[in-house]
Amino acid sequence: MSAHLFVSGLRREALPKWLLPTLLSLWCLAGCGSTTKTTGANGAACGTAGLQCCAANSCQGGGCCVAGMCIASGSSCSGNGTQGTCSAGSCQNGAGVACGAVNQTCCGGAIDGGGGGFSTCTASGARCAGTTCVACGSQGAVCCSGGNANSCESGLSCQAGVDGGGMGATSCEPCGGSGQVCCADNTCSAGLGCADPGGGMARTCMNCGAVGGACCPGAVCQSGGECTGATMGAGGTCSPCGAANQTCCGGGGFSGTCNSGLACAAAGDGGAGSCQPCGAVGQSCCSGAGGGAAACDTGLACTFGGGGAGTCQACGGAGQACCGGGSVAMRTCKTGLACAAPDGGGPATCH
Repeated sequence: MSAHLFVSGLRREALPKWLLPTLLSLWCLAGCGSTTKTTGANGAACGTAGLQCCAANSCQGGGCCVAGMCIASGSSCSGNGTQGTCSAGSCQNGAGVACGAVNQTCCGGAIDGGGGGFSTCTASGARCAGTTCVACGSQGAVCCSGGNANSCESGLSCQAGVDGGGMGATSCEPCGGSGQVCCADNTCSAGLGCADPGGGMARTCMNCGAVGGACCPGAVCQSGGECTGATMGAGGTCSPCGAANQTCCGGGGFSGTCNSGLACAAAGDGGAGSCQPCGAVGQSCCSGAGGGAAACDTGLACTFGGGGAGTCQACGGAGQACCGGGSVAMRTCKTGLACAAPDGGGPATCH
């Protein structure tokens, strides 16, 4: 149930003004944390135990958000002055008192015996204000800690106050619609581009930047388009990008992006890179999901030559690169072989 439906079901005129925010906070505490949300602002998975917290510091199933990571309800809280067992987003502080949920004491900080000076809240949609956790992240509410792309619920962004609030005051307001500021990662609703007028002005969603149409101010295009022919951020046309043999989106070279199964290969003459197949033997390594490590097909490893471009090569055999990623101890080789790095440094191989 949405907050709008929740409120419309009440007779507002029969409620004291102070009660409505309290009811909304309780509604969010019960429902916001259980929202099915699988990706954060950076596109990586979020919200379940062991993964990063989702927007508005939220974790699924009543989990606790500690140091930006989700702890499952019923598991032990640790770090940032928390201890005890996570329950409905709440942990315990150094004095054994429940902390971290809306209207509870903030976790951590010298005041609660936690030993540290940093105070934090652990429940979805909660942030520390003074010594108490208050609701955050919903429309019109204060932004959750950090004021970054993950500080508000989906469809909202952390914006400067428009109601005459104090300098630096921010709240979560709608984003992504026509005429509204762009949402996290400069995104807008379908059919709109995130224009960049420059001069310190906020980026705004406009009807521009479609593939085959005019670029948005700032030489910006919608997803799947690359602005060509612009001068000083003005003019230009959005040409297709990201598909096989098309220009890389977001620039050439290793910084450009392509559709799944493709990698941006720099042009030999220094011109714009193009999207080419990746992941197979001898091909470029594919970009890892969510900005993670470069990836290859099963049974291959991404190896790097002197030029810095990674290519996919066979792994796991004698003298070949070790398969997998992470520390040397986590990588694998074929039966009878072990992964080891040379004494003088260099890539780990199977011996």
